[in-house]
Amino acid sequence: MKKRKSPQLLAPAGSFQTLKAVIQAGADAVYAGGSQFGARAYAQNFEKEELLEAVDYAHLYGRKLYLTVNTLFKQKEMQVLYDYLLPYYEQGLDAVIVQDFGVMCKIHEWFADLPVHASTQMSVSGIYGASYLSRFGAVRIVPARELSLEEIRAVKRQSDIELECFVHGALCYCYSGQCLFSSMLGGRSGNRGRCAQPCRLPYTAFDENHHRISDTDCYLLSPKDLCTIREIPHLIEAGIDSFKIEGRMKSAEYAASVTSVYRKYIDRYMETGEAEVTDRDYEKLLFAGNRSGFTDGYYKQHNGADMLTLRRPNHEKHAGAETCLDAAEKIPVCLQASFKTGQPAKLSVSCGDILAGAEEGCVQAAQNQPVSREMIAGQLSKTGNTPFVIESMDITMDENIFLQKKAVNELRRKALDELNARLLSRYRRKVLTETVSMEAENLTGSSSSVRESKELCFTAVIEEPQQLSAVLEEDFISRIYLDSAMYTHKDFTVQLKEHADSIRRAGKQAYLALPSVFRKETAQFYQKLWENDKLCEIDGFLVKNFDELGFLEAVKADKKRCVLDYSLYAWSDTAKAAYLSAGWESDTVPLELNKKELRARFQASSELIIYGHIPLMTSAQCVSKTAGRCTKTRGLIYLKDRYAKEFPVRNNCSECYNTIYNAQPLSLIQLAEELLPLQPAAFRLWFTMESRQKVQKILAGCREAFFHKGCVNMTDVAGAYTNGHYKRGVE
Repeated sequence: MKKRKSPQLLAPAGSFQTLKAVIQAGADAVYAGGSQFGARAYAQNFEKEELLEAVDYAHLYGRKLYLTVNTLFKQKEMQVLYDYLLPYYEQGLDAVIVQDFGVMCKIHEWFADLPVHASTQMSVSGIYGASYLSRFGAVRIVPARELSLEEIRAVKRQSDIELECFVHGALCYCYSGQCLFSSMLGGRSGNRGRCAQPCRLPYTAFDENHHRISDTDCYLLSPKDLCTIREIPHLIEAGIDSFKIEGRMKSAEYAASVTSVYRKYIDRYMETGEAEVTDRDYEKLLFAGNRSGFTDGYYKQHNGADMLTLRRPNHEKHAGAETCLDAAEKIPVCLQASFKTGQPAKLSVSCGDILAGAEEGCVQAAQNQPVSREMIAGQLSKTGNTPFVIESMDITMDENIFLQKKAVNELRRKALDELNARLLSRYRRKVLTETVSMEAENLTGSSSSVRESKELCFTAVIEEPQQLSAVLEEDFISRIYLDSAMYTHKDFTVQLKEHADSIRRAGKQAYLALPSVFRKETAQFYQKLWENDKLCEIDGFLVKNFDELGFLEAVKADKKRCVLDYSLYAWSDTAKAAYLSAGWESDTVPLELNKKELRARFQASSELIIYGHIPLMTSAQCVSKTAGRCTKTRGLIYLKDRYAKEFPVRNNCSECYNTIYNAQPLSLIQLAEELLPLQPAAFRLWFTMESRQKVQKILAGCREAFFHKGCVNMTDVAGAYTNGHYKRGVE
C-alpha cells in the first residue's frame, strides 16, 4: 500500500510573537488575521506592515502563511476588499480562508493564482458541498468539525480537494457558521467574529410539560476542548491533508507548546509507525489549557454527554503550563569569499539553490600589519539579527593584504541582504489586471423570478402537520414549504405526497424545505428518492447549505424551482450576484441586516422572513440525550437560561441534529407599511411549534396589516416577540 504523505501542521497566530513561536515549534503553516474581516475580531491580529513582514518571515523558513478573511461582508466592505488584499497578494501570501461565497468568487476572479480555502464557517459536510465549492475556486475545504473519520475518508475517496481538519482546541456546540445565538441575544455576531459565547453559560432543561430533566446550573451547551494527539494515525490514514490547531486568541506559549507536541508525534508516526503518546506529553497539552479535560471530538462518535463540560465550562490552565520560548533557529547558509590584491573583495552566499553575492572596495597590499584569515572569518560569521547562520565557509585570500573591518562587515551585509531578497523574490507576485471596478453589483433585472407586477406574494414554512390546514385556508399564501423534519425516513414519501396533494388541490405550490444538515447518510437517502422519482410530487426546494446546492446540481434539478434559505448567506449584492451567476435565481433576505442595509440591498428575487421562531443553533449534540432522556422520537424540550428565558429545542431524529430556537418569535408583521417599499419577491411566515389556532391568529394579523393596512398589536396576536436585527443590525 502506498504510504501516506505527512500532513501539514497548521498553527494559529494572533500576534507576530506567536507566529515566530509556532514556526520554531515546527508548524508547516500558520493562519493569522489582519486588521479586518477575521472571525476573531477580539484577537490581537496583525497590522499591515507587520503582516507583510510575517509573510516574509514564514517564507524564509520555508513555511506558509494563510490570511483569515472569514466573516460575512456587507456591501460597503466589498468595495475595500481588493485594496486590502492586494499588498498581501503581491508579497506572496499563500492562501486566504473565506466564509462568504461572494468573497470567494471575487478573490478567485481578481487573484486567480491565490489559493482560496473554504472556512469551516461554510458548514460543508460532504462530497457535494466540497465539489460544489471547488468549482468556484476553493482548493481546500475546512469541513464541519462534526464529521466522522468515515465521512472524511469518503470525501477523500471521491475528490482530490484538500481537507483541513481541526485536531486541537476549542469546539463550537453549533455547526460553525449556523449560529445566531450570540447575535440575536446580544448583537455580537459569530458571523462577524464577535461571538459572546452564550453556549458557555448554564441552562436547565425541561420536557414538553415543563418538568425539569436536568440539574440546575448545568453547562449543557459547553463542549470540552478537542485533543486528538492519540488519534494521529487514524487521522493520517483517513487522508486529512492539514492538521489545524485552534487558538488565535491564545498565548504564544500555548500555541508553541501544543504545536511542538503534535509535530513530535506526526513525525514519529511517519518515520516509525509508532503512535503511543507518553503521559508526560499528554499532560503537557493538559497543562497548556483545557476545559474539564479533553474530548477527541466527533471523529469516532456522533455526540454524547462525555464531550461536554457540564459542571465547569471555564478554561483551565495549570501552574507550569507556560513553555519557555527559545530563540529562533537560524537558517544555514554556505559562504565563499575571495580577497585578491588589486581586486574588489568578493563574497557569495547560498541557501539551497539560491545564490547571492556582493563586492566591496579594493583589496590593498598591506603596508604594515596584514589582516589575518581569522579576523576575516570572525567578521563574516557575525550574522547578528539576520535570520541566517554560517554553516560552512570557504575563504580564498592572498598573503599580506589589508582590508578594514568595516569593509568586511559591509560585504557580509550586502551579500546576506541580497540572499534575503532573492529567497523572498520567489514568492512575489504582480497583478495581471491594472484596474478593478469596485462598483456595487448591478442586479436590476438579473433574475427571471422578479415579479413584474406589484401584487403581494406570501409564502409559509410549516414544521408541524397540524399547521397545514390553517395555512391552506388563507388564499393569500401562494407557496408552502414542508419542513423535511416532519417526516420519518420510513414514511417519508407517503406523508410528503399526502401533504403535497392537499396543497396543490388548494391551488398553491408545494415546496420541500431540505434538512439544515446534509451529511453522508442524508445525501444517500435523498439520492435514492431522486432516482426513484419520489420527489416528483413537489414543485421545488428550500435549500439550506452548500451540500444541498451540490446535490441538486448533481441530479440536474431545475434551479428555477430552488429558493436559497437565509443560511446560504448573501449579505451583499456581490454575494447575491455570485449565486445568480451560478444559476440560482431566488434567495432569502439575511436575518442580521438592519433596515438601512435592507433598503440598500437588491430584494426583488428574495423572500423576506416576517414571522417565526428563528433557529439560534443547529447542533449534532442532543440536549435530550445529554440530559439522559433520549427517546429517539421527534419532540420539543426547553432550555431555561439565567434570566428565565425558555428556548425551545427540537430534535430531528432522522438526520440526528438539534435545533435551538429563539425564546421569542421574530415579528415584522406590525411594520408592514415600512416593509412594502422593499418589494421582495415574497414575504415569508415561518411556523415552528405554533398550534393550529395560533397559526390562524398570526395569519389573520398578517392579512390585516398588509392588505387592510390596519394597526396590528402583535403582542395580542403572538405574545412577546422581537424585531430581531431590523433596527439594530450587527457590527
